[in-house]
Amino acid sequence: MIEKRRNWLPLLAWSGLAVLIVFQAWAYYCRLPLSLGPRMILQPWLLQNGLVLYENIGDQHIILPPLLLVPLRLLVPDGLQLARLVLVALISVITLLTFLAGKRTAGWLGGLLAALFFVAWSPVFTFGKLWYETFLAPLYLLLLILYDPLASRHSARRLLCLGFIGGGAMVTKQHAVVVFAAFLFWNAFTGWYIHRSKREILREAGLMVLGAALPFLAFFAYQYAQEGTLRSLWYWTVTYNLTSDYDTLAAQSPTAAQIQLIASSFLLVPAAVVYLIDRKRQNNTIWLSLGWGLVLLVTSSLTAYPRFGMFHLQATLPVLAWLSVVPLAVVLRPRNPGRSFAIGMTVTLVAFWLVIAALAYQPVAKAGQARKIWEYSDLVPLAAEVREQIGPQDCIYIFPNDEATANLYYLTGCMPRFWVFSYPWYLVDPVEQRILTEMEEDPPPWVVTFPGRWEIEKNAPEIVGYLEDHYRREAELHFAQGEAWLLKRLP
Repeated sequence: MIEKRRNWLPLLAWSGLAVLIVFQAWAYYCRLPLSLGPRMILQPWLLQNGLVLYENIGDQHIILPPLLLVPLRLLVPDGLQLARLVLVALISVITLLTFLAGKRTAGWLGGLLAALFFVAWSPVFTFGKLWYETFLAPLYLLLLILYDPLASRHSARRLLCLGFIGGGAMVTKQHAVVVFAAFLFWNAFTGWYIHRSKREILREAGLMVLGAALPFLAFFAYQYAQEGTLRSLWYWTVTYNLTSDYDTLAAQSPTAAQIQLIASSFLLVPAAVVYLIDRKRQNNTIWLSLGWGLVLLVTSSLTAYPRFGMFHLQATLPVLAWLSVVPLAVVLRPRNPGRSFAIGMTVTLVAFWLVIAALAYQPVAKAGQARKIWEYSDLVPLAAEVREQIGPQDCIYIFPNDEATANLYYLTGCMPRFWVFSYPWYLVDPVEQRILTEMEEDPPPWVVTFPGRWEIEKNAPEIVGYLEDHYRREAELHFAQGEAWLLKRLP
């Protein structure tokens, strides 16, 4: 009987996973509200049309995700459609990898529960926003799945592969350097614990660092081929991040509601910690795998600092799903004395996850409701009105431009000579002077401005003064998020 049940488990698990992936893909592609900002729609378009990273595009990130979208635009030229497809593809891959991570540690049922946990909580962690952490999540899961801390000797190929994944994560977002550093430390600690030689530990570290260097070399080669300078790359990715007021001006703390949601999702983490300690006391080396999972959980959460947003925890959620099923899998073992109680607890937790999912997936049931795509939908009528005012040939400059307004460039087909956000923390002196220089050398015939937004009159008085001296208000535009003016260049 037990053998027959085991034969059915793989089929049941794979079938359940297929249902979860198909449902989730349909929900995100067709019904759930999305957030597809300029970094995933405008930036790939600008790059495809000849603008160069850090030369004509100012950004504090090592922006691998927009670069990856550039060749895909040849297949799907529509920026919105491409962003939706990439989002759905990434979420589906993350669900599959979460299942495989759970299965590897906790069996078929553990894999299915891990995938269910991820699917249930993904809207709460705002996976509807395509962001850098969306790309980081599968890379972190690969580090979790492919790394075996108990191996007596890792092959050079495996070490290079792990390093390459870590390097890919760091090229995706600089915060991943903390995760990779923690990974190197944990591997060294593991090697010491299971008595690998110092020479072997150094060999492993060296090969992983070598593998991590490969994505950076590829990125630098691309930058050089596009005639980008190392000086600009260094300024935006290092100097700016160390010298700007981002930590203070952009700081944002979690709300009480967000803290409650995070606490609810972390309910089983204490149980995983207790199980780790118990395995350690019994000299069961599985605690080393669990320890790496906890380290990954903590370090991947650091991207939420200093500007908190649930979407910054996207890469943390699948790791959390994996950790949450480990204690469940232990107590659900067939010969566990407390198995009946454990089954009841599992049913209760699954019901709780399903309630969370029902609340998060509410828009799925509202078929007739207009779908909202943040940072895009509100700009469609505005772009049409701008085109009606300025004609089919002229172009605009947008100031201030932010996540909510920058896609207006894409919708109007206007490409600025230099693009950077107008957030207060971006408007440091070199950036403000660059904007003024570009406007003086090649004055845009029209400017769309959003008065009062980000207190721009206070944070960029020189640019605002330039606009007041050289432009006149031509029209007031209809914008769902506030006031918008169309300015025309004075003769």
